[in-house]
Amino acid sequence: MTGRYDLTPVMPEMIQTATKLCANHPLRAYDALQLAAGLAVWELLVAAGDTLVFVSADDALLAAAKREGLTVENPFWHTDLDL
Repeated sequence: MTGRYDLTPVMPEMIQTATKLCANHPLRAYDALQLAAGLAVWELLVAAGDTLVFVSADDALLAAAKREGLTVENPFWHTDLDL
C-alpha cells in the first residue's frame, strides 16, 4: 500500500534471527534487526498473497537482504548521487 506505514514490534524471535544474520552476513546489530523485521513482515505478506520491497541506502544491508531472498531497492539507484 503506497504511502502507508505500519509499525512492527520487535519480538524475541526477531532478535534471534538478527543474531543469526550477524553470523552469516557482515552486518551491524541494528541493521541485522532491521533485516530480521523485514523478513518477518515478508513472511506475513507472502502468506497473504502480497509482496515486500526492502528499501535501504546501505549496500551491505541490501546485499544481505537480497541473499536472504528479498527484493531490494536503494533510493540512490534512482538519482545522480549514485554516480
